[in-house]
Amino acid sequence: MKTRKNNFLAGFTLIEVIITLVLIAIVAAMMAAYFGKSITQSSVPIFRLKAAGNLNQIMEKITAYYNNDPATWSPGKPYVLNQIVLPTAWKKKWYQYICTTAGTSGSTEPTWRTDSTAFTDGGVTWTYGGDTPPKNWLTSTAYIVNAVVYPTNGYSYICTVAAALPATTEPAWSTAVTVGALVSADGFTWKCRGPQPLLALQTKIAGGVVSGQDHIQTFGVDSVSYRLIQNSFIRFVLSGSNYVEDTVTGALAPGHADYGKYLKVTIGLHSTATPRTDETLTTIFVRR
Repeated sequence: MKTRKNNFLAGFTLIEVIITLVLIAIVAAMMAAYFGKSITQSSVPIFRLKAAGNLNQIMEKITAYYNNDPATWSPGKPYVLNQIVLPTAWKKKWYQYICTTAGTSGSTEPTWRTDSTAFTDGGVTWTYGGDTPPKNWLTSTAYIVNAVVYPTNGYSYICTVAAALPATTEPAWSTAVTVGALVSADGFTWKCRGPQPLLALQTKIAGGVVSGQDHIQTFGVDSVSYRLIQNSFIRFVLSGSNYVEDTVTGALAPGHADYGKYLKVTIGLHSTATPRTDETLTTIFVRR
């Protein structure tokens, strides 16, 4: 007796396929509406993280350049005339010393004096130069030879000739000065050492480039590229019980903090940087 063998074909009908595709499209549309930009822009946080890392590296190089002046004393290092160093011992951290005879330092740190007597360190002669950071010129002060002051013109001066009586008349500091220029008052003579660290940093960062433009500068041994957004001195004014940033220029008004102590720097990525984002980084450098 013969038996009949039934063959059943497995699969989907056209209607089932169409219904499935429609359901998938509806679910996809709902997911896109729900998640929105979290899907289409999922790579943006990664780009921003990379940009922030790059900007931090650039700002670290700028900060390191600023922190190198004045330098901390090192053994076996050549020092030039009028170079300033800071002791390594924490108890003497608030004093600075001037190189009055160029040479190479010894193998051990010298005993730092706090009077006008010069002392040797290997082939170097050091003389006490006052507090660090140096103060603005102050009236009725008995300055000693090699004392350093920071007047409001942005340059640093070293006392080369001291008088017997305290200074009462502030010298006429010039705004168009050169290194080595002399200025005198009340029997004291001051010699320009160059820009104060903050002014030197501002000049180094700017390089003549207008804010909002790309800039390439070498800090130490590395060249860094960035977009300069702000590079200006700021001051703070008392508003209520808080100090707020003041953009007013000109002479100091009552209630203002000392102008020239704060340099505000804001940078962004160079226009050729990859990836491109609008991330920025701001740091305020304080005069020291």
